[in-house]
Amino acid sequence: MERISRFICILLISLVAVVPCAAKKSKYRLEPEMPSAKLFNGFGVGIDGVGLGMKFLGGRFANMEVMARANFLEKYFPIFELGIGEANRDGNEQNTHFHTRAPYFRIGADYCFTTKRNGNRLLVGMRYGFSSFNYDYSNPDFTDEVYGDGTATPIDFEGLNGKTHWLEICVGVETRIWKFVRLGWTLRYKPRIYTHYSEHGDPWYVPGFGKNGSTTWGGSVNLMFDI
Repeated sequence: MERISRFICILLISLVAVVPCAAKKSKYRLEPEMPSAKLFNGFGVGIDGVGLGMKFLGGRFANMEVMARANFLEKYFPIFELGIGEANRDGNEQNTHFHTRAPYFRIGADYCFTTKRNGNRLLVGMRYGFSSFNYDYSNPDFTDEVYGDGTATPIDFEGLNGKTHWLEICVGVETRIWKFVRLGWTLRYKPRIYTHYSEHGDPWYVPGFGKNGSTTWGGSVNLMFDI
């Protein structure tokens, strides 16, 4: 009988020691998950630092732009980008000069692939871009190699009209650097989908698109502010 009493006492003491520990472990195991994101989480505005840097360093062309976007479910980011593109180029192989300065816009959306809401985002998206612009082209030493007689004939075209539509496939990352301030970069692949240029010649540069061609690459470094 004494052995049975001693066994029961040991069992009770063990239960007193184990039950609180089990309850403590259960507390952490059953911790509630992070609440779902709200449908609408505000707006963000920003600027592109690449274009400003190229302008400051005297590049032959530069896109200077601002942007605004909305935040839905921390996953979907419709975005609108508005800017001014300009170029001044003197030809190296010939005595040519090209100039343009005009606005452009892009509209599209990004999708965030990251699952943790820790301020870091991996974004993939698409844009539609458009620019209607005038450009100037001149060459004081132009020579017609096919029908000419070898004599230089100056040409000077001003206000030639061009229109370009294009798409952009975008991949980028961004992170929160302080409260409502974010910094990120975006790589852009740009296929051209429609153009209309003057019969006197194609532009060397298209505002918002970049150097004229069927496709091109671009990039941006964005400083964003959540509001």
